Amino acid sequence: MSFGPRRVLDMVDLDVDPGELVALVGENGAGKTTLVGCVTGLLTPSSGRMRVCGREPAAALRSGEMAVVWQDLGLCDNLSITANLFLGRERGRAFLARDRMHAEAMAVMERFGLDVGDTCRRCGELSGGERQAVAIARALMGRPRVLVLDEPMSALGLGETRRVERLLRSLRSDGVAVLFVSHRVEQVFDLADRAVVLRQGRLVADLSTVEAHVDDVVTLMSGLKVDSVARRHLARLASLVDQLAEVEPSASIPMIVSALSTAVGQQQLCVHLQDDSQPGSLLLGASVGIASEARVRLARVPIGPQGGCIGQAAGSGVPVVIEDVRGAGRLIYWPEGTASMWSVPIIGKNETFGVLSGLADVSGRPQDDLLALASVYASLAATAIERERLLRDLTRRNSILEALRDMLDVLAGPEQVHAGLGVAVDTLRRGLRADATGLLRTDPVTDEPQDGSDESPDVIALSGSVGRTRLVTAAEQAAMDTGWRQGLRRPDNHTVAVPLLVDGRRLLLAAWWQDGSAITPDALDLIGNAARSLQVAAEREIAQAGQSEAVALRRTGDLQREFIHRLSHELRTPLTAITGYASTLRQTDVTWDEESRKRFLDAIATESARMVRLVTDLLDSSAISAGVLPVNPDWCDVPTVLAAAAYAVCGHDGRIAIEAGLLPAIWADHDRLEQVLVNLLDNALCHGGKTAVLRAFVGNPPQHLVLEVADDGPGIAPEQRASIFEPYTRGATDSPGAGLGLSICRGLVEAHNGRIEVADVPVGATIRVMLPLVTVPTEEA
Repeated sequence: MSFGPRRVLDMVDLDVDPGELVALVGENGAGKTTLVGCVTGLLTPSSGRMRVCGREPAAALRSGEMAVVWQDLGLCDNLSITANLFLGRERGRAFLARDRMHAEAMAVMERFGLDVGDTCRRCGELSGGERQAVAIARALMGRPRVLVLDEPMSALGLGETRRVERLLRSLRSDGVAVLFVSHRVEQVFDLADRAVVLRQGRLVADLSTVEAHVDDVVTLMSGLKVDSVARRHLARLASLVDQLAEVEPSASIPMIVSALSTAVGQQQLCVHLQDDSQPGSLLLGASVGIASEARVRLARVPIGPQGGCIGQAAGSGVPVVIEDVRGAGRLIYWPEGTASMWSVPIIGKNETFGVLSGLADVSGRPQDDLLALASVYASLAATAIERERLLRDLTRRNSILEALRDMLDVLAGPEQVHAGLGVAVDTLRRGLRADATGLLRTDPVTDEPQDGSDESPDVIALSGSVGRTRLVTAAEQAAMDTGWRQGLRRPDNHTVAVPLLVDGRRLLLAAWWQDGSAITPDALDLIGNAARSLQVAAEREIAQAGQSEAVALRRTGDLQREFIHRLSHELRTPLTAITGYASTLRQTDVTWDEESRKRFLDAIATESARMVRLVTDLLDSSAISAGVLPVNPDWCDVPTVLAAAAYAVCGHDGRIAIEAGLLPAIWADHDRLEQVLVNLLDNALCHGGKTAVLRAFVGNPPQHLVLEVADDGPGIAPEQRASIFEPYTRGATDSPGAGLGLSICRGLVEAHNGRIEVADVPVGATIRVMLPLVTVPTEEA
């Protein structure tokens, strides 16, 4: 491309593929903007041709296959965001469809993750990052296949730059070809796949950002020659380190071997690692370019001279090179066709982990820098192995700690220890990775040690499908030890047992492994800690049981004293009346007529009945408090219970109205249910009004039978509704009684799995009882 006699672009050849992000870099005056003008069709090259998606640039731009974001953005500051997005492609015919355009503008911004706020704002009010977002959104509205950006982030802050970078990466993932101009070389290496360097109108380099270095690009931009081999290796190593930090440790070694093969151009590489199960030998861990027959030959190599080049490097800890295999004697540990070989040891902090080896089909010694680079990669491999071992060790320890925590959660839960022993023992087995675990009880502790005792331990809890019998047998041997000292027992090579002493009982916590080599120090620590946790949990339960028993005894004593106090207080009045009337009748110096005698005897009978009722209520209240109230349920006919309760309170005087339809039979204690209704009716007539209504109906949904006792009295204040069912709570009237009627009702209702409450009514007071309806059992049941 020339402007008059001045040639601005010369011999520039550039390709950008779908899903590729290419950066165009160069100093000022290098021709970057001119090249962008040619690519976008703004300028016509003096010679050569441009094709975008198979078309001329201008045609691709018009069709929407290509979009451009210029450095000056090309926005109209006096127009809104929406108007700038749809400039030249407005929606609507006779009138602009503003609402539709605003909705589409918001959708475009959300689709590309661009945040500019209200799309009605004028572009002149936006920040630099927001203006850039509007320009990019306008370019992307047509879903182009090619996007060209001229300095897209030159005036943006750090946060806004990060948002644009995320957008460009997402476009690359969607298969869009992106060409962008940038002066920020570090940003190019973070974002682009390739960096195209222009200098004085010529394309001087087309570099992969994975292989090149930032300094290489800066040097090329300035026109200096650069030897980029070392920098390429540094870039590869830096990239490899970043990748190793993101992959699983088990994938590190194959990745390192593959990266070294690419770096040095060695076609056949392999890594051998120490065999933990068979010391003195190495196992093939990873390989590149080695045939399957050769891998079989290299599968296991002994350490030392007999292992050839690989074994010698592992034994000596220094690199070993065999320049000509044919003159090295009959050493078998290399594949046929191999002419030369080198091995570099992989040395960790305290040991040699393995060997990194290279094979060649030509004789000769590799360059020293190749061996030095291989040593660097071997150091990376050693670091990866140590990382994998550390992670494996941490994972194992975490699993042990998790198992112990799960076991402690079970033992420290609300349930009693014996209820969770099975779960705790099973959790311990999984944490130990044992085949069987068990908690066993032996003979009681005595003052004299029982030597040679042949009593078998009782199994309290056992987990595992393999080795259960062997576990019990080994526990028998451990139980025959004299004394019962704390500490681990190893009755055989497969079993570990820990003795416990809880409340005068000998217990054994034991574990059995089919493979005895799996008994690691971590496993011993875990079973020891688990045993101490079990002992503490059992002692805690014993202490809680003793505390609960002491509380129960104190509660029983309190109830007895309270009962005697209440009994003496409540019986004093009727006993005084009975004694007075009886003494009056027994006087010899006074003669009473028949009517007076009858009145005195009636008073004695009334006070006697009152005394019987008080004693009965006190006994029922004490039984409810102690949780021993007897209830004998059977099928009850509800209308019969209602009629009996009403008659017991008032006979046939008509003060109680019964409202009941067709009612099912319920499973309840007839006498206790009648007692509830009698207490409620008596309470309604004494503290309510002159009449009471007894209702019975099936609830909605039909899961409960509802019984209601209503009166027309002054009602119950809201603040009193929570306390009226407590014992010894008296009403506001002077009616006789101990204040136990409603509390007894609550106890009896709850004994039937029902509930009692004060209904919210406008007039009087209504107490509601809800009893569950159950299905009639069959004769077989």
